[in-house]
Amino acid sequence: MRTRIKFCGVTSQADAELAAACGADAIGFILAPSPRRIPLEDAAAIAAALPPFVTPTFVLVDPSAELIAEAAAASPSALLQCAGDEDPAMLKPYAERVVKVIHVGADSDRASLSAACNRYRDFHVLLDTKSGDARGGTGSQFSWEQVVEIVRHRPTIVAGGLTPENVGAAIRTMRPYAVDVRSGIERNGRKDEALMRAFQAAVIDADRT
Repeated sequence: MRTRIKFCGVTSQADAELAAACGADAIGFILAPSPRRIPLEDAAAIAAALPPFVTPTFVLVDPSAELIAEAAAASPSALLQCAGDEDPAMLKPYAERVVKVIHVGADSDRASLSAACNRYRDFHVLLDTKSGDARGGTGSQFSWEQVVEIVRHRPTIVAGGLTPENVGAAIRTMRPYAVDVRSGIERNGRKDEALMRAFQAAVIDADRT
């Protein structure tokens, strides 16, 4: 099965076009507090111009019910990636569009991770590194071995410190449905075409083995 690719933290039309040209299946727009945060209306405008079969994804952290509804309406094709402590009941009306982030920390164990995934069983799941109070995008890697059983038993997106150098090993270890990268395709805080293409090449190579 081909591993899908999400390039996250896109802030401009030019970067979105570059991401699509470099093999992104999904493109992430951060609406939560972040150096890469962009207004919802800008994200929706860029999303509307994406090529066919490239999925926009709005990244939110503990959004209100009103903000989720607004984001969902702003781009009907967008996924809603929620990286906070959202109540599953609040997300349920958008179940087929929700990507729920589960944070994996050094103190996480299989039982607690499985329980967290089961709590959000109605949604897509993305595993990312827990680092202090950060809600993702830390550029840090978690222990892949502790999530292998989860990843192999449900379609799972994996993030957390992925780069062109290590994404192949991540895929071979976990066999996720998709991989998600932000800082690993940036140089000096900006999206870098060479790193994007290297990341895509590493994913394709890992899928062959």
